[in-house]
Amino acid sequence: MRKTTTKLWIGIGTVALLGAGAAQAATMGAADHGTHHPAAQAPYQMAATQGGEGGEGGEGGEAGHEHDVFSKVSADEALVGRLLMLKGHLQVGWSLYEAGRPDDAAPHFLHPAEEIYKDIKKPLSGKKIPQFEKELGALATLVKQKKPAAEVAPKHAAVLETVNKAIGKAGKDNARFVMNVVPAVLDQAQDEYKEALEGGRIANAVEYQDAGGFVLAARDYANGHAKALGAKDAAAQGKLTEYLGELAKAFPAAVPPQAPVMEHGAFQATVSRIELLKGSFR
Repeated sequence: MRKTTTKLWIGIGTVALLGAGAAQAATMGAADHGTHHPAAQAPYQMAATQGGEGGEGGEGGEAGHEHDVFSKVSADEALVGRLLMLKGHLQVGWSLYEAGRPDDAAPHFLHPAEEIYKDIKKPLSGKKIPQFEKELGALATLVKQKKPAAEVAPKHAAVLETVNKAIGKAGKDNARFVMNVVPAVLDQAQDEYKEALEGGRIANAVEYQDAGGFVLAARDYANGHAKALGAKDAAAQGKLTEYLGELAKAFPAAVPPQAPVMEHGAFQATVSRIELLKGSFR
């Protein structure tokens, strides 16, 4: 069963913590397109940390999705992919929070803390990678309390650094490994992007933001391993960079435009081209 345009992971606990009005704003996204905070109009460039990767977990198998995008990869690759998606949430969440949109940002901090972490907790322990559940929860609490951005910023940066370190320990600087992870994350992104669109418009801002966060986290990860990818197949690595750049253009700002920059069919086709590149890195 496909999920509806209302994010299923925003449950009773989240509603109670945010309040009905804020939870509605989080699920429906920024409906007030005519009253954006000026900073939210800036290009959707979420703070990419050089040399590290982070991500998310849980989305590939959460309730409402009909398949687990990590079902065909190794346990280590799944862990890295989920961490990348977690990173994507944190980055898009911060982009919105810093722009003065705490209600829109809240789902992207609450989802990792309430849903995603349970899917990476055991794998982290298995690889003896330090847990960061408490830090993630504390960050989500600050966001829920709408603390000043200057107070939230260092906590966000610390959690993001921890996520990046976890990716570094869980992953491999290996072209095949990277190209098993990236297409899986992008498969989830195209699923989210599809759910964001309805009737030729972006009807669900949260899904759009999820997709954008995952794309940019995957691109950051691929860029961080460009040397290993290029050593295996320089031409294919160049195409990968090109295709990832095309996907990133679908997200000009954290607050979505009413009409999509890229139709889902074109988005999915680009993801498929990246999937086909996997053979070049075996």
